[in-house]
Amino acid sequence: MKRFSIIFLLILFLLPNMTIATSHAQQITLKEGDYRASDLNLLPNNNYSVENISTSDSAVVIIFDSNSIIQELIKLVPESGTYNLPIINHGYEIMVIGNGEVIIS
Repeated sequence: MKRFSIIFLLILFLLPNMTIATSHAQQITLKEGDYRASDLNLLPNNNYSVENISTSDSAVVIIFDSNSIIQELIKLVPESGTYNLPIINHGYEIMVIGNGEVIIS
């Protein structure tokens, strides 16, 4: 019983730490500019989210598909919450406008 308790406690404390470490490894920080999804190494047909981590500046994120049609336009206030993005493929472009610092994860 004592061995089971120790193993259970180890799993309980280590599992959240491993989950946090893997989620931070896939974050991409973007500033104002135009980016291709393929250059950012975003995996096609994957779910991504976006957030503004700047404490004082807003940002606008626009996602264009391969035909230059807007798929998403989001205005992110300073320290915004996390917003889910539509599926992004290799032909897509991401444009960030404003002085905010945006993280895609």
